[in-house]
Amino acid sequence: MEITLANFLWIIVVALPLSLGGMLLVRKCLGLEYLRNNHEVSDPMVAVMGMLFAILLGFVLANSMDRFEQARTTVRDEAGAVGDIVRLSAGLPPAVGARLYNKSLRYVDSVIDDDWKSMRADKLSDKTQSIFGELWQECVHYSPQTQGESNIHQAIIEAMKVASECRRTRTAQLSYRIPQNLWIVVLLGAFTTVIFTYFLAVENVKVQIFMTSLVTLVIGLNIYMLCGYDAPYSGDICITPAPFDAIRIVFKPMPEPAVGAAPALIPAVAPAVAPASK
Repeated sequence: MEITLANFLWIIVVALPLSLGGMLLVRKCLGLEYLRNNHEVSDPMVAVMGMLFAILLGFVLANSMDRFEQARTTVRDEAGAVGDIVRLSAGLPPAVGARLYNKSLRYVDSVIDDDWKSMRADKLSDKTQSIFGELWQECVHYSPQTQGESNIHQAIIEAMKVASECRRTRTAQLSYRIPQNLWIVVLLGAFTTVIFTYFLAVENVKVQIFMTSLVTLVIGLNIYMLCGYDAPYSGDICITPAPFDAIRIVFKPMPEPAVGAAPALIPAVAPAVAPASK
């Protein structure tokens, strides 16, 4: 299930009555006088418990955010490498360059339309992988005829290596998750922190209800953020294929020219024509 704010709010709706019910039960069973008598012990314990949980949650959340940014960088570098291939294809013979140009754009379209949908289920699209394999075949089977073509071909191979490495990294990132044991520790810390607030000797029960609700809500929202950053390609907090979208907007598929045609592979922006003088 994707972690969205809507379905997480349902969890908060369930958690709030449970936390408030526990607080009212402790207050009724122990009595305000008993809580007041142990106030000097319970207050420092609540502070220590809250600090320890905040440190734990902060470290885990920071690690997840770092992995999220690494995933964003991977997508940006992969799109940049594919964009380089599209532009470098203009330096190859027209027939070869046009095939490479169009296959690169097919790969971009498949990443946006197929890969991103599959990554919500923690896998990559077989169709996209097949197109990427065709792109590699087009690159490695071409034999340069001039020194200029050889230089461009080498640059294309280097860009393909970058794209391949980024794609492998993107595949691995789909399996990177917070270990189940660590999730248990985080959830136990959250429950314990909320439970410790039950032992505060607050005279006004409405004030204590408000305080317990805020603690539960803030902890819940932090865990929501942790879930979102832990799954960078799905949910509300996710990485979009924006770098690939930019390539699709700028470059359009083109017909493959006949052998011997002029090497005008990448459409150029037409210059502005000055208005005729009257």
